[in-house]
Amino acid sequence: MKKYLDILVYGFASLVIIAIVLFSFGYGSRKVHRLCEHVIELRIERQHQEKYALRHELKCNISQNVLITHKPDAWYKKYHVIRHAGGGIDGKYYSGSLEAWDLSYERGNRVFDVDLSFTSDGVLVVRHGWSDNLEDDSLCAMAQSNINIDANGQLRYYKPYYRMNIEEFKQTKPFQSYTPLTCEDMINYMAAHTDLYVALDMKDDLLSSYQYVVRQAREMDLESILQRVIVSVYDVELHDSIMVIYPFQNWVLRQHYIHERNYCELLYECLKYNIPVVNISNYYADDEGIQWLNNVGIYTFVAVCDYVSDMRNYQSKGFWGCVSNNLDESIFKIYE
Repeated sequence: MKKYLDILVYGFASLVIIAIVLFSFGYGSRKVHRLCEHVIELRIERQHQEKYALRHELKCNISQNVLITHKPDAWYKKYHVIRHAGGGIDGKYYSGSLEAWDLSYERGNRVFDVDLSFTSDGVLVVRHGWSDNLEDDSLCAMAQSNINIDANGQLRYYKPYYRMNIEEFKQTKPFQSYTPLTCEDMINYMAAHTDLYVALDMKDDLLSSYQYVVRQAREMDLESILQRVIVSVYDVELHDSIMVIYPFQNWVLRQHYIHERNYCELLYECLKYNIPVVNISNYYADDEGIQWLNNVGIYTFVAVCDYVSDMRNYQSKGFWGCVSNNLDESIFKIYE
């Protein structure tokens, strides 16, 4: 510990001496400030270069000419948009509400990202997180919440964590206006909308959550809807365990949770498990690693994109589609 303290002390003293010398030669405070800025800029650039090198380091063998195999009627071939948290409504996100789903469906969207969490008494419900401030209207949320940007670049309003029980959940309308949904509601909705796919984003224990969904669908005699469930993978090591629960046919890898720092490993996992779709955070979208994925037949979706102009840019980089709060399938007619 003393060694590190000595280094810090000597380092600080060196900076002070350099500053004094520069002043003595007439550089002045502005030039010293600019010099410090330049040092910081060089350090940031070096960090970017190091991260770039790590993302493209060949950590596994991807030289073999293996291509992803696709089903002719695969959902990702037909659709470009995955509606984030079921889609936005009235300028509000993460509601996971019936009204948001109806709006998304009416506008032609057929793939919903659905967040599922357990209540305190063990019921699986559509809820992104128990710290999300969904109880207030947007003005109250802005005034009373902690504001942050999440891993997808989305603005989030946080409140103190509180996991509701099922009765509280049913009685609490998101943003005081909308209808909350349970896992049972989701299954019924899929049964009534036979062309709808759901990409499940499990917020609690992954295996317990998928066991719940499969058990619930079977108890409701609606097991057929499981053919339209898309498994969102945070940990590929759980692939085989999930397949024991049910032989799901639709899979998506979440790049920013699995291999955010290395595209070689990401590609290797896709080839190993024949997973044809990858969600990529917009933080990593400007990267030729996207081409590695495209070259073997992987469909890439950027998360999250809410503007047509941004989507045009992403398509020029090779992206097939996006996870979006607002964009609809209709905008992709522009590119056809």
